[in-house]
Amino acid sequence: MKSFLFILVACLMVSAVNAQPSGPANRALQEKVHRYLLQKYAAGNNFAGIDLNKENEFGDTPVFAAAKKGDVDAILKYAKIAPSGEFLVKIGKNGNNVFHVARDAKTFQMLARVLRDFYPGKYKSKINEMMNQRNDLGETPVQAQINYGRADTFWIAFPHTELYEKIMAVKSKLDKGGLVAEVAGAEAIAIVQMSKDSSGRTIAQAARDNAKVQGMEQVIAFFKENAPYL
Repeated sequence: MKSFLFILVACLMVSAVNAQPSGPANRALQEKVHRYLLQKYAAGNNFAGIDLNKENEFGDTPVFAAAKKGDVDAILKYAKIAPSGEFLVKIGKNGNNVFHVARDAKTFQMLARVLRDFYPGKYKSKINEMMNQRNDLGETPVQAQINYGRADTFWIAFPHTELYEKIMAVKSKLDKGGLVAEVAGAEAIAIVQMSKDSSGRTIAQAARDNAKVQGMEQVIAFFKENAPYL
């Protein structure tokens, strides 16, 4: 029965993808059909009994627990049964979102993939919003990851932060020299404050404090080249 249901789901998904005419309205319809079929398939495979809002003894919902473990299969499974992306964007304990607690780069990538699936038209704004959210310790997800000594997530997360944008804008001005560079000096001071968590440590200092971690040398080199004032 399950194999038949899977074949039926696959056939209906192909039909939906090939439907005419094309355009935003049709793509939205295809997305709804795709989500409905995935949910029906999940129900047939005993996934539907999971409460995505239920917290475990540690105060984590299923997706937070999976993110901490680096269980990408579970994250994908939860995405298949979720009626919306609310389970993914909610704030958990200590002010963390799921990216704050993601175990590694692979987990980061899966969470981002699921976020894109739920918010295809708003993905850029959603990922930027989540990458700039600060937890109770004043950390953005990338700051939390560097504080944990995880270098592999830096390159995925940091380009989506406001801090990255400001660093690169100031670097461009400093490279030009003259009056423009003098103005950029004041902006650099603001960036230093922006880059700190509640302990007063900048993200570059956190990287240097974890210099022995594999891959952290490249992160330190990035800040040395682009924001030596940190």
